[in-house]
Amino acid sequence: MTDVPVQLAEGIDVYLVAFRAAQSPPGGTLAGARLSSDLGADAFARPPAPGLRRHVSFIVAPGREIAVTILHPGRAVERPGICYFHGGGFAFGSIETFDVVAQALAEETGAVVVSVQYRRLPENSYRAAQEDCFAAFQWFVDHAALLGVDARRIAVAGDSVGALFATVTAMMARDAGLPVRPVCQLLMYGAYALVPGRSSYLRGRDPLLSAQRVEDFVRLYRQSQDADPFHPPPLSVPDLSGLPPAVLIGAEHDPLREEGDEYADLLRAAGVGAEVMTAPGMIHGFLRAVALSPAAARVMKAAAKATGPYLWPDNQEETA
Repeated sequence: MTDVPVQLAEGIDVYLVAFRAAQSPPGGTLAGARLSSDLGADAFARPPAPGLRRHVSFIVAPGREIAVTILHPGRAVERPGICYFHGGGFAFGSIETFDVVAQALAEETGAVVVSVQYRRLPENSYRAAQEDCFAAFQWFVDHAALLGVDARRIAVAGDSVGALFATVTAMMARDAGLPVRPVCQLLMYGAYALVPGRSSYLRGRDPLLSAQRVEDFVRLYRQSQDADPFHPPPLSVPDLSGLPPAVLIGAEHDPLREEGDEYADLLRAAGVGAEVMTAPGMIHGFLRAVALSPAAARVMKAAAKATGPYLWPDNQEETA
């Protein structure tokens, strides 16, 4: 945690207190830390909008099942979809701890959101996590009609390393020549470089995500590579053409903010539309604070508005 005082957006101080209270005591196990985070998720929850339906299901894949939470805004109208990947530095985070973000996405966009529990590191490889995310997107497309979703209007979304998985899923869909690909990318304070020692990490002033914590999850990523890795992070990809347009949400004090700007620049250079929204006074992970911070809730609404032309191209959105 940085010792430099920062000006925080409205309500983020409340979020910091809740976040720290949900953490397990130092010196515990990885399993205990994950459990503590899941048990503390209620501290970030907000009452669901009327009509919102929540289901847990499982994607059957070779040798495994992938848990998903499905959040449906309700009412009989063919809706767009969002395939959402949570954050957590590869080792943490779950569909439980990030349920508040998935719920807010469904409520603010009017889309059916599928939140994906991909395999985590270090007990699994980075490639395994990529495979789960891509499999989840394909499953969503294949079962779109059953979920009341127009398969041609499914976006990928994620926060932190989940934003990385969203971009990689879009690349995999492009490279596989899938007939149905993501309609857009909604990327929240993503990790796009995964290179140790970047000077931008030191310029962050985030009270939770220090430069050392960034280096820790970068090291975990690099130690969890298979001999034949799938797709590298997008800042190392030579060809970004053919990807869907992107809406990138950044946070002023986040040490990862600059690489989000870099990714947007590379997308534009490849002929891909990219809109960047940098939230003043915000820290990494701030959209988990939508129930605690009016400022965070406003950014979520702005993100939903920015994705509206892709999700609802005919302006037929129904209030969720």
